Amino acid sequence: MWFRNLQAYRITGGNITLNRLEEALSQHALQPCMQMEMQSRGWMVPREEQENFVHAFGQQWLIALGIEKKLLPAGVINQHAQTRLTQIEQMQGYKPGKKQVRDIKEATIIELLPRAFAQRHKTYAWIDALRNRLVIDTASANKADELVEVLIKSVHDLTLAPLETQISPSSAMTRWLSGDDLPSIFTIDRDCELQGMNDEKATVKYTHHVLDAEETARHIRAGKKVIKLAMTWNSKVSFVLHDNLQLRRITPLDILKESAESTEELFESDFAIMTGELSQLITDIIEALGGEDHS
Repeated sequence: MWFRNLQAYRITGGNITLNRLEEALSQHALQPCMQMEMQSRGWMVPREEQENFVHAFGQQWLIALGIEKKLLPAGVINQHAQTRLTQIEQMQGYKPGKKQVRDIKEATIIELLPRAFAQRHKTYAWIDALRNRLVIDTASANKADELVEVLIKSVHDLTLAPLETQISPSSAMTRWLSGDDLPSIFTIDRDCELQGMNDEKATVKYTHHVLDAEETARHIRAGKKVIKLAMTWNSKVSFVLHDNLQLRRITPLDILKESAESTEELFESDFAIMTGELSQLITDIIEALGGEDHS
């Protein structure tokens, strides 16, 4: 298993051990939505074949936040509400007012909730206990915030802070695209996005396109900065670096692919390789951006 996106946090406080984390997550396991609940949040086992809420490989720990949501499409709510509103209009001889319409919609939701289907999804995260990092596999800031919120509530003295660097990713990527200071372990690939810094925020995108040095230099001279840049690290992992330090479209290259005899062995092998390689990738990106900013 490989994370396809990456949002990283620094663990700034809290004495986390494997046993303590397992106990904390098990006490906040995901429960089915109650009849009148729209959503339930809690921890799930990362692997269906196992009972533990933390899958551990040495000091690398995999966890999974589960979200169960009731499915109540707006069209279904509006259809049921409109039927009741039509009946009320016929009874009282005039159209219901705004407050009455709002009350009817709320009553409709309450009526339909117990019959609504529930859908579950997982958001995975990995704790690097050696380097005090939390890494979340999502491209959504809301999902990352949700996992952080539930984790802090589950492990009471845990504190987290977004990973930040001395040099902004946008400034560094702009320099790298200009041919300056790109560390030798990185190469630039064929996707890039530049954006103007004025109010209009004019944007130029290159997708699977050879990046012409003169053309990109012209955009940079015009005041645009790089906000996304596709790169390859150490000929092992390709990714897109964003200006908020997110990594997206993470892809292990052929050099990292190994054969395994069973699904269990494949999972263990992938997790071991992924955590080892991505830990070093994060470290190298931080160093390329001037080190961590702890201020």
